[in-house]
Amino acid sequence: MPRSRTNPRDRLLAFLQKLEVAAAPPPSVREVCDELGYHSPNAALKLIHRLQKSRDVIYEPKRARSLRLRKKPHPGVPLLGSITAGFPDEPGVDPTERLPLDPASFGIRNPAAAFALRVRGDSMIGRHFLDGDLVLLDRAAEARHLDVVAALIDQECSLKTLVIQNGKTLLKAENPAYPDLIPAHDLEIQGVAKAVIRIITA
Repeated sequence: MPRSRTNPRDRLLAFLQKLEVAAAPPPSVREVCDELGYHSPNAALKLIHRLQKSRDVIYEPKRARSLRLRKKPHPGVPLLGSITAGFPDEPGVDPTERLPLDPASFGIRNPAAAFALRVRGDSMIGRHFLDGDLVLLDRAAEARHLDVVAALIDQECSLKTLVIQNGKTLLKAENPAYPDLIPAHDLEIQGVAKAVIRIITA
């Protein structure tokens, strides 16, 4: 059976990742040989030591099954300005600020699809989104009926509940002081809310 042409380094890292996702124990050196098609344990050890030197893996020679991926700090989630939870407004963007969060902890499968916005206004208090909160969103998630979404409606941004009924789509406010928003021309979902972060001050 032909082996993958992917280089051994990437194949070993992918193998370790697969085992980690499956909650399987770390591989032995012999299992690394089997995975990579090596006949000699020395060849596997040479590769392992190279990855150890580049700080991609952790390996303790005197311990059985000690080979594992080194956990690297997540680069965080970009905070892209603020979004109104009131009447729609133009978005503000400051891509230089990042929140030290791991998107996977909030159910976001693709870290590159995660972003955060600061909530302005009180139209979403019925869903517990308060003025000043940070909302974590997933731009890759499929928006469904009654999801809280960041949406571009007629070229203006707003945070609202998505309502899809009888073939029609609108953005519902969760505060009776605000009207629902019905698109006159365009409605583009920019992200589905996955979490709200509130800073509590004394």
